Amino acid sequence: MAAAVVVRNMSSRIIRGDTRLQKLKVSGGPETTVIGGSQEHVMDVEKQAFEQGYAEGERIGKQMGEKMVETIVKRYDTSILNLAEAHKALMESVEEQTVRLALEISRKVVQRELTMDTDLVTALASVALKRVSSHQSITLRVSRQDFGRVRVAVANVNPAVTVKDDATLERGDFVIDTAQTHLDGRVGSQVDAISRALFDE
Repeated sequence: MAAAVVVRNMSSRIIRGDTRLQKLKVSGGPETTVIGGSQEHVMDVEKQAFEQGYAEGERIGKQMGEKMVETIVKRYDTSILNLAEAHKALMESVEEQTVRLALEISRKVVQRELTMDTDLVTALASVALKRVSSHQSITLRVSRQDFGRVRVAVANVNPAVTVKDDATLERGDFVIDTAQTHLDGRVGSQVDAISRALFDE
């Protein structure tokens, strides 16, 4: 009697189906369901990796671009600075050359005036002699072209002055030597003195 009950119970379970077996099948699931879930997971991982890689590449590219721009800007600033310094040096050079040219022109103009006005050197020498009138052993040297006229003019003013002709002097030049000092009245020397004062030479 007991055996018949057991057989009946087993058969009813088989016919109805055991809920535990159904639960096992559902929880285990078919193989395709497991595989499908793994593919979706892999795709999510790939997507995240791509997005992270893209973002990292964009960040690195931005940094490289900023560094490149910074380098270019520095080069540009350096070029502008070098150009400004070169311009300043050029202007200073041009200014100096202009002043030197003006001095040279002045030298030529004065020499020309002295050549045309024969009394001019006499007047300049007389003014210089007044500055050393209290000195002893005064000697005035002039060019051969100016010697005759200057000697006569100086003899009338101060006979104590010795006038000599000097072949090394140009027309219009004069040099005064005394026991106490030396005065260089050459046009070239006067222009050179002005040049040294202007350019701190």
